[in-house]
Amino acid sequence: MRRYVLLAAAVAPLLAVTAAVSVPGCGEEFENICVFLDDSSSCYHKFRVDTSDQCWPSNESSPSGTFASRETLDVCFLDGGGQIVFDPPLDITAFPPTSVAFKRLDAQATECGSVTLSGEFSYSVTVQVPCTAEDVDAGAKECADADTDSTSKIGRTIALATPEGRDTLDVSCADGTSHHFNRADIQECADRGQDKLQPRAVLEASPGNQPPPEADPAAPETVETYGGFIKLSIHYPQSGATVEVKENDKIVKQVSEGPAVIEYFNCRIPPPAPICANGQKDGLETDVDCGGTLCGRRCDDGQSCAVNGDCAGMPCALDSSGFLKCQAPDSSNAGATTGGGAGADGSGGAGGQ
Repeated sequence: MRRYVLLAAAVAPLLAVTAAVSVPGCGEEFENICVFLDDSSSCYHKFRVDTSDQCWPSNESSPSGTFASRETLDVCFLDGGGQIVFDPPLDITAFPPTSVAFKRLDAQATECGSVTLSGEFSYSVTVQVPCTAEDVDAGAKECADADTDSTSKIGRTIALATPEGRDTLDVSCADGTSHHFNRADIQECADRGQDKLQPRAVLEASPGNQPPPEADPAAPETVETYGGFIKLSIHYPQSGATVEVKENDKIVKQVSEGPAVIEYFNCRIPPPAPICANGQKDGLETDVDCGGTLCGRRCDDGQSCAVNGDCAGMPCALDSSGFLKCQAPDSSNAGATTGGGAGADGSGGAGGQ
């Protein structure tokens, strides 16, 4: 009897763990993702077609822009007019980010769309489009004045979600319908290239690199070489991407072209301030933005030093607290001076000014 009790005690935790794990395909019903990607009338494809030219035009090469400063990454000013407004603002110390939320304003500062992204297969896109007769008949409050105001618009949203640790994909359409897929099933049509058409978002970012001391932070070449960036693109299946071809006397389907890749923003981030001009003691500096072998600027009276050459025309000596400081010649606290290339007048050697 005791043996059976022990066996039951050992099996119970395993049953509990098994019950807590949801495996795609076990008790779940999935639609065929290959058919969905091949359907030019699918809600995902239709969303892109219906909202085209409303906020992110299909003929727009790239909505590129620039942040005013790297310390406050909240508004990217687009080169062609308009803004990308991030809420919450991006944190340069947490790059690369794994999630973003933003809205796009047109040149008249009117919101025309927004995106929320938390993962490659988890995001939602909303675009403001003109109200239709169906919207008015449905009583949409945004379209209450559509009969007299031709500029009335309503938001259309497509949303995708993949729970963490799972391969399922849920698509919520702008028309209120929804779809449930197992992304692993896409391997069934990978041989004809349809796996390349699956919806996904690609977020890329870099904080940039610190320029050398002699670099001009405002110079175009400095910004280009050392500046950072963040950009987002989303993949949409194209109509007619899958075609029928004859292969070994059989008619098979093949993907003739890749997905439509829509870039939602590409924002430049100003580079960090160069060493010796960033208001910090870093690198080989002996004090903030002075001294050492890299900075041209020598340190002033009272600033830390290591050798006479770190100071601007004065010796580096122990102060009353026992710390090496640049000290004017008439300083009453001047102690023993250091070497390091100092000339006979204490003005410093090759490193001095």
